[in-house]
Amino acid sequence: MQPASTRELPPVPPLPVWAQTLALRHWPIRYLGWCRSRYGPRFTVRVLDLPPLVFLTDASEIEAVLTAPTGTLRPGAGTELIAPLIGERSFILSDDDDYRRALRKAIAPFVRKRAGEDNRALIEAVTRQELAGWPCDRTIALYPRLSRVTLRVILTLLLGGDAEVRRLEPQLLAMLDFARSPVVQVPRLRQLPGWRSSWRRFQLQRLRVTNALSEVIARQATQPKEACPVHALLDVRRDGATLSSGEVADNLLSLIVAGHETTASTLAWAFLLLAQNPAVQQRLLDEIDRGEGTQYLDATVLEALRCGPVFLFAIPRAVVERVQAGVHSYSPPAQLLACTYLLQNDPAHYPEPHAFRPERFLDGAPSRLVWKPWGGGRRRCLGQHLAELEIRTVLRTVLAHHRVVAARSRIERAAWRSAILAPRSGAYVVLEARDGQAGGPRRLPKAGCTRPRRDDRRPETPPGIHI
Repeated sequence: MQPASTRELPPVPPLPVWAQTLALRHWPIRYLGWCRSRYGPRFTVRVLDLPPLVFLTDASEIEAVLTAPTGTLRPGAGTELIAPLIGERSFILSDDDDYRRALRKAIAPFVRKRAGEDNRALIEAVTRQELAGWPCDRTIALYPRLSRVTLRVILTLLLGGDAEVRRLEPQLLAMLDFARSPVVQVPRLRQLPGWRSSWRRFQLQRLRVTNALSEVIARQATQPKEACPVHALLDVRRDGATLSSGEVADNLLSLIVAGHETTASTLAWAFLLLAQNPAVQQRLLDEIDRGEGTQYLDATVLEALRCGPVFLFAIPRAVVERVQAGVHSYSPPAQLLACTYLLQNDPAHYPEPHAFRPERFLDGAPSRLVWKPWGGGRRRCLGQHLAELEIRTVLRTVLAHHRVVAARSRIERAAWRSAILAPRSGAYVVLEARDGQAGGPRRLPKAGCTRPRRDDRRPETPPGIHI
């Protein structure tokens, strides 16, 4: 007999646990969309090694979960799977509200909106430097290139841009490349033949990164404090004591990963969507060329954040004690997942949700209740303003001199990279240099397939992310 907490849960698909695990791993958008269409705004998914996962797509229920006290719904438990990547001592994993508040307060001055002008100059300089090496008129993978841009920005912002910090970049990229592997998130794989060696390689790379970060911390700790994020973290107290070097390293790594991977993935989806929607891209290019305001650029960023499946859900909340959310009450050991992607692709809130239409945001900001790309409550993304600034700046800098053309007839499928979704193949596009600005940009060609692979020669799906 199933425990009472399981019997009381919303509907569960009639599939074995292993099948649901594979579906969520390999076809997350399609599977969750199918579950909502079949079972309504709340449903349960069973996966290996985890308690029942309850996905919520109703706006009021999502708001209730995101704002619930940690004594009722514990967010830290929902982030434990990424502990190997960011470190066991990260504030992201902690349910200590005082500790998290102190960390956020320490780092806020470096990423808040008021730091925008200085940060914009940094982002533009890094983008121009990287863009100079991007080839034109042939198919390229944008995601790894955007990753280098966003990684350099966050490293420079947090640690400075000297040679020692620059040497961290390839080590971090090598470590983060493991984020695509399920061995990081599925503990049982780590002892199986074939996976064991991958896990050991990841651990070795993680140790190298930690050691390199500790060296940077030790060096910066001896320097003047002025406007130094490392010093701000070293001054944070937990249970009356200052943080150890290892704790500072884990928290820095958390900030680096969060400030790099999510922004790179959002940018990759944005460029893919623009490539698949030439009319939208042309209107954006026209605004950039005129240099009169950023209304359409701002709307394009909002639509990319709505449409791009970087986060399917907010940080899972483990049920600590019986709690009511909407029409249902939940008991341990369930975890509640605010499925923000399905919320933002609900036709009740966004007509034609799978169409990429920035025009829907030209009349003003979306309603807070149905707009959750940055989560909500006390766990709302700390770097929201920096990320939005970075997305706007990189888009404008690249499109000022290039147009982006679809390299394939269909937009790429999404694949997990740790806790986020990125384009599976690397965001392949063709960059075309825009001829003579004085005469105005050439009109964009129709979106199509450039030297398609055999599996790309299929009827084109709607130009949004409907996969």
